[in-house]
Amino acid sequence: MARKSIIFLLLLCTFVGRAAVFVCPADVLEIRHDNENRSAESDTAIYVALDRKLAEYFEAIKHEPVEVQMGECDFLIESTTDSLVRAHVAQTIYDHYLDSPVMGFEAVAIHVYDKWFESGVVKMSSDLDMLGAKIFAEFNRQSLLGCRAPELRMYAPDNIPVHIFGSEDPIGRFRVMFFYDTDCSKCRMQTILLRNMLSTENFPVEFYAIYTGDNREEWARYIENQWNIYPVSAKLTHLWDPEIDSDFQRKYGILKTPRMFLVAPDGTITGRGLDAAALSQMLHGIFDEVKLTYGSDESAGLFDGIFALAEPSRQDIRDVVDHIAESTLPKGDTVMFRQMTGDLLYYLSTRSGEGFKEGLADLIHERVLSQPRIWRTADDSLKVIGFAEIMDDLLSKAAPGSRISNQKVPGTLITIKGEKHTARRLHRLGGTRNVIIFFTEGCSICDSQKAAAREQVRESSDKRTRVFLVNIDEIMLTDPALAGRLFDTFDLSTLPFLLETDRRGTILHRYFLL
Repeated sequence: MARKSIIFLLLLCTFVGRAAVFVCPADVLEIRHDNENRSAESDTAIYVALDRKLAEYFEAIKHEPVEVQMGECDFLIESTTDSLVRAHVAQTIYDHYLDSPVMGFEAVAIHVYDKWFESGVVKMSSDLDMLGAKIFAEFNRQSLLGCRAPELRMYAPDNIPVHIFGSEDPIGRFRVMFFYDTDCSKCRMQTILLRNMLSTENFPVEFYAIYTGDNREEWARYIENQWNIYPVSAKLTHLWDPEIDSDFQRKYGILKTPRMFLVAPDGTITGRGLDAAALSQMLHGIFDEVKLTYGSDESAGLFDGIFALAEPSRQDIRDVVDHIAESTLPKGDTVMFRQMTGDLLYYLSTRSGEGFKEGLADLIHERVLSQPRIWRTADDSLKVIGFAEIMDDLLSKAAPGSRISNQKVPGTLITIKGEKHTARRLHRLGGTRNVIIFFTEGCSICDSQKAAAREQVRESSDKRTRVFLVNIDEIMLTDPALAGRLFDTFDLSTLPFLLETDRRGTILHRYFLL
C-alpha cells in the first residue's frame, strides 16, 4: 500500500472521529508540548499512544520494498516538529528495524542512523546507544542485501591463498559463506545440518566454510570430525584468516558466530543472516525445476499497458528488459526473471513494428541464448530456448547494417515519374532511399502501406526515392523456387514486411510501417 493511500485511510478514520482506531500519522507526529509544565504521566501516555500508532503504520507498510520503507520512515521523522517527539519517533523506528526478523530490513535501521543520528539532526537516547548504532552500521553496511559481496583474501588449510569476489574472480555459481568458530555450540549444530544438506541435496554451489579463529590444531580437528563429507554437487572449500588481514569481521559483520550469506553468480548478496533451514529453502527455490507457462492473456495485458501510449523504440524495449533483470537477478530470483522474460519473449514475437522486433532480437541474444545457467531445465529448452532459436533465425535474416540480397525479383517500381512493372535486383533499385514492400493480396494493412508509399514518393523532396512492391502471392504461383529463396532471405512470416536501403543496398531499417 503506497503512502498516499495509507494516509488517506488514516485521515478518513480521524475525520470520522477521534475515537476511531486509526489516527493520522501527521496529527500524531505533530503532537507537541502545549504546556512546558506537562506532567511526566501525560508525556508517558502520549508516547504510549504514539508508539501504538507507529506500530500500526509499520504493519501497514511491512510488505513494501526496503527503499519504500526508507522513504516512509524519513516521512514520519520529517513530519515531526517537536525535537523530543522527533527523537522518540526516530529511536522507535531505528529499534524496530534493527530487531526486525525480516531479512534485509536492517538496511532501514542503517539508513535512519546515517541520515538522522550520525548526521546530528536527531540525538539518540544515549551515548552508549549511539556507539552501538555506529558499530552496527559500520560492521553491516557492506554486506546488506543487494550489495556486491566484499572481496576476501583468505587461506586454505595448506596455506594456499584464496581470493574470492575480487575483480579477478570470474562470475560462476551461487556461493555460500558460512562463518563459524570451533567452540560455538550453535555453529556445531548448524554444521551438522549443513553437512547433511550438502551430502543429500543436489545444489551446485560453491560452499566456503570459514573458520573465524586462529587455532590451527582445533581447526584441523573440526574439519576432520565435522566436515568429513562427500557433497552431491557442491564444492566445499575450507578457509581461514587468523591474522584478520582480510578485515572479514567488518566487511561481513562477523561480531558473533554462526553467520551465513548466499551470494548470486554476479557477486550480489541475496541472503544474509541465514540458518541451514533458510538456506535450504532459498536454494530449493533457485534450483528446483519450476514449470512455467508463458504468454498468458494476463501477461499480454500487462505489457499492453506498459506500451500503450505509443509504439516503443528499440531502446524502450531494452529498458524494460534491463529493468526485469535488475529487479530479479541481483536478488537471486531466477524464477521471476524467467517468468517475466519468457512472457515478454512471447509478447514481442506477436507484435509488429521496428521497435518491437529489434527489441526482441536484443532480448533473445542478451537475456536468453547467452544465459544457459538460468535457462537450464528441460522445460526451458522446449518453451524458451527452442522458441527463441526459431525467432532468432527469422530475425537474423536481412539484419540492419547488412547488404540486401542481389536476387532479381519481379515487382512494381514506383518513382516520381510513375509506376512500372519490372524485374529488378534488390541491391540496385537506383534510389538514394529505397523502400521495399513485400505484401499479400487481400491484406488491408498491406493496401494502406502501398498507398502511403505512393504518397511519400509524390511528396518527397528527394527525387531519387524509390518504392518497390513485391507481390508474394504472385511469385509463389509463378516461381515457387524464387519464393522459397525469398523466404530463406527475409522474415516473411508476417506481411507486409518493409525494408529500407540506401543507394548501395545497405539495409537501414526493417519491420517498420509508413
